[in-house]
Amino acid sequence: MSRLPAITVAAALAAAALAAAACTDTYEYEPAVAGEAEGARQPRAKTSSQFLRGLYADVLSRTPETFEFVLRLNGTEALRFPLDEEAQLTTVLDGIGDSLPMRNLVTKGLLHSTEVSIPTKASVADPRTYIREQFRRFLGREPNAYELEQFAGEWAQDAAVGPRTIIRAIVGSREYQSQ
Repeated sequence: MSRLPAITVAAALAAAALAAAACTDTYEYEPAVAGEAEGARQPRAKTSSQFLRGLYADVLSRTPETFEFVLRLNGTEALRFPLDEEAQLTTVLDGIGDSLPMRNLVTKGLLHSTEVSIPTKASVADPRTYIREQFRRFLGREPNAYELEQFAGEWAQDAAVGPRTIIRAIVGSREYQSQ
């Protein structure tokens, strides 16, 4: 055996002995508690800005943009000004007492935007699967049995209930609108 490995083994044994000697105290800790019990906290509404950024990300897969609006009359620039989607919509939502109806209109507008690709009702092979996918996408969870039955029942009974209606109902829910 060469001298270098023997020194390495001796150093490792010395370090282990020091560590064992240094760790003679035992401590008792109270159980850790993080957050609040399930259902104990009252949901707080998202701010208008949080709602808009989340909605844009969930529906359009992008953030609100800032761009230049240019108005041309007879080929000549007549007016130019910057538009900030988030600032404009936040100002409107914050300017009214109950922003929920306006949030629903913004959601409806985005869902009918040319930027969004939503299948037609006829092209959805399995409504229950589609409903589950939307719950996972917007709420991060599976629908419970009651929710799934209600959504699927309305889908089957009402010709007007389709993919856009499902998304609007989920986005309009208290769960989506709160943090």
